[in-house]
Amino acid sequence: MSYTKEKQDSTIVLHDLLSATGVSGYEDCVRDKLSSYIKPFVDSISIDTFGNLIAHKKGDGPKVMFSAHLDEVGLMITYIDAEGFLFFQPVGGVDSTLLPGQRVHIHHAGNTIVGVIGKKAIHLLSAEERGKNTAIKCEDLWIDIGACSRAEAELRVEIGDYITYSTTPQLLTEDILLSKSLDDRAGVFVLYEIARLLSNETLRCDLYLVASVQEEIGCRGVRTATFSLQPNIGFAIDVTHATDYPTVSPKKSGNIELGRGVVIAKGPNIDQGLCEQLKQVAQKAGLKYQLEAIPHPTGTDANLIQITGNGVRTALLSIPCRYMHTANEVVSLNDIENTAQLAAEFLKLL
Repeated sequence: MSYTKEKQDSTIVLHDLLSATGVSGYEDCVRDKLSSYIKPFVDSISIDTFGNLIAHKKGDGPKVMFSAHLDEVGLMITYIDAEGFLFFQPVGGVDSTLLPGQRVHIHHAGNTIVGVIGKKAIHLLSAEERGKNTAIKCEDLWIDIGACSRAEAELRVEIGDYITYSTTPQLLTEDILLSKSLDDRAGVFVLYEIARLLSNETLRCDLYLVASVQEEIGCRGVRTATFSLQPNIGFAIDVTHATDYPTVSPKKSGNIELGRGVVIAKGPNIDQGLCEQLKQVAQKAGLKYQLEAIPHPTGTDANLIQITGNGVRTALLSIPCRYMHTANEVVSLNDIENTAQLAAEFLKLL
C-alpha cells in the first residue's frame, strides 16, 4: 500500500476497526465505527432487525451485494467460583491450547476489565498431567481479574459478559500487519474502501455493502440480509488460510501466500461465470490474484448467500491470513488493497 495522505487516512480507519470490540452477538461498537466512516461515501445506511449494517449506493441495473462480517471470535463468562476466578466458553472457533497466559478484556456495562487467562504452572504438573498438557480444554482454564471472592468479582463482571483478546495492531514491516480480528475486519475495511473508491462513480448497478453479524457462529446475519435484499449477485469478502509457513502442506491445503494478491475462489459454492469475470477484470487492471479450489461449501458468508431464497449468483474474494482465530493474525496490507481494487473495478465494468 503506497502511503499517500488518502491511504494513510484509510490505514487509520483499518486500525480503528481492528481495535474495536465485536464478538458474535456483541457487534455494536465496531458497527457504529464503520457506520461513521462509510457514511460520507454512500446514499443511505440502515441497521436491520438482526443487527446487520447495510450501506446503499444507488445505481441503475442489477442489485449487487458485497458482504463481510463484523464479528470476531472470543469468549464468554459462564461461571464465577467462590474465590473470584472466572470460567468461560468460546464464542466461535477458538483454539484453547493457545489461551494460557493471554491478556484479555472483559466487557461489562460499558467498562473494560483487564484479566489474564490462567493455567496451572508447568512446574506444578504431575507426570500424568504433563502427558495431558497438549490437550488443554477451556474448562481447564480460568480468568484472573485479581478478585478475592465471588462477591468482589461480581462488582465488576457478571455471567454472560463477552471477552476479547487484549492486543493492538502492529506493523511487522511496511506491508505486513499483525492484529486480532483481521478475520474479518480486513473484509469490513474492504467494504469501506469500495465505497471510498467508488464515491464519485455513477454505477450501472444498485450496490449494497453489508457488514454482517454472527458469521462465526453459523453465518446467521448474512442469511437474513440476503433474504431481505434479494440481490441478483452476491459477493462474500473474508480471509482465507495462508499456507506459506512451516508445517502447512500446499499439496493438502493449496498454495496461498501473503503478498501475492487477492484470492478468487473456485468450486460448487461459486458461480463459474462470476469467477471468470473476476479473473478477467484482475488481468485487465493489472491486479495480482491467486486461485483457491474449495470443493465444498466455503464456510463463509458465500455459503448462505448462494442458497438463500431462490438462490443467488455468488462469488468469494479472500485475503490470505496466517494464524487465523488467534490473538495475533497476520495479513498483507497490499492484499487488502488489491481486494478492494478488484471489487471496485468489477463494479465499474459491470
